[in-house]
Amino acid sequence: PLSVLVSMLQCSTDGVLAVRDCPIRLGPEQVELIRMQKSVQRFLEQQLEETGDRDHFCLALSSDEYMQSTVLPQLLCRLASLRAGYCLGVDLVVALQEMVPESLQKPIRTLHYYGVGQKFDDCSHWKALSAAVRRMKAPDMERLLAKLCAVVDTAAISDWAFATKDGVDIPQLLTQAEALLANPEELAKPAEAGSAEPSKRIRTRTDMENRPFLLFDNSSSDQMLSALDQCCASIELILRTCLSPYQSAPLHEVFYYKHSLLLDTTFSAQPRAAVQAALGKSAYYIDCDCCKAATCDSDASDAASEDGADQRVMPSMHDTSIAYRLHQECGRMINLYDWHSAFSSVVEGESAKVRGSANCQRAIQARFMRAVEEMRLLGFIKSTQRKTDHVIRLTWGM
Repeated sequence: PLSVLVSMLQCSTDGVLAVRDCPIRLGPEQVELIRMQKSVQRFLEQQLEETGDRDHFCLALSSDEYMQSTVLPQLLCRLASLRAGYCLGVDLVVALQEMVPESLQKPIRTLHYYGVGQKFDDCSHWKALSAAVRRMKAPDMERLLAKLCAVVDTAAISDWAFATKDGVDIPQLLTQAEALLANPEELAKPAEAGSAEPSKRIRTRTDMENRPFLLFDNSSSDQMLSALDQCCASIELILRTCLSPYQSAPLHEVFYYKHSLLLDTTFSAQPRAAVQAALGKSAYYIDCDCCKAATCDSDASDAASEDGADQRVMPSMHDTSIAYRLHQECGRMINLYDWHSAFSSVVEGESAKVRGSANCQRAIQARFMRAVEEMRLLGFIKSTQRKTDHVIRLTWGM
């Protein structure tokens, strides 16, 4: 049902997915296929735990009409919202990469590969970015938060709690982080709140490793370092929430596909097999009625042949196809004279009235030379210096 579900998802001008009415009604088998997906079952069980509406749960499992009219739009809306949150997460990472060293910057394609294919806690690139954020000074952190807020402001997401897996309000987190960084004294303990100077503890080796700038500038107070830690934790929470694995989205079994090896095999170019199939079964490509009739007769009589293909050579076939059929009957070395004689005997069947005339022989020779040259360009044969009147056959079988 992927084609039907895609027709329900429409992309607006700002790139946000929305759900519209289904133009085609799904059949009982398609509705049952959607209902049996594990992500859909988890979604329904989660709704049951949150709302306690057992009638909704029972109707979703028993009524195809209710499943298609009520539950399916909810599933697609949830999927579209999580997809919008994921795209926002990638945009946030792009903005974050502008503040880190060039060695940690990755192209968009690689970011999507990490975001879709790996979990946040298992991805080394996300860990490296988080470590780079923890090493930032307060001015750099302020600029980073300003960049992230600018990206969030451009996102066309109305319900932030619905666009993230755990219901995180991303704009509120960034606003709190900016406010905390502007007034780190709010983190001071009650006993230290009235002190004139901010407290500073002795820096440990771990502090120096996590924040190398302390080796050169130790003026930051404990409150400022705590504020930086909370800002880093907020940014990491936002990225972990937005870049959640696609397995958490409902209907991910329908919209996502991870068997890349099968896709590579399916879409990889195979020109040799395509050319051999076209030359061996030309009737199916040039739509020749006489060749199709001959093919049907041959298939009926030679159903038990080794390769199951049409073994008859008809004069109505294309010249290159005739030459290809004849060269399959030869060994490694092909005598051009014998090849030309066999080609002439086949082609002369369509010109019996002028058989043996000089013009006919010259025309057949020109057609044969053109077919041989085309087969040479296609890589089926090559010339040899050992025997000038021979060519070498280069391909064997399909």
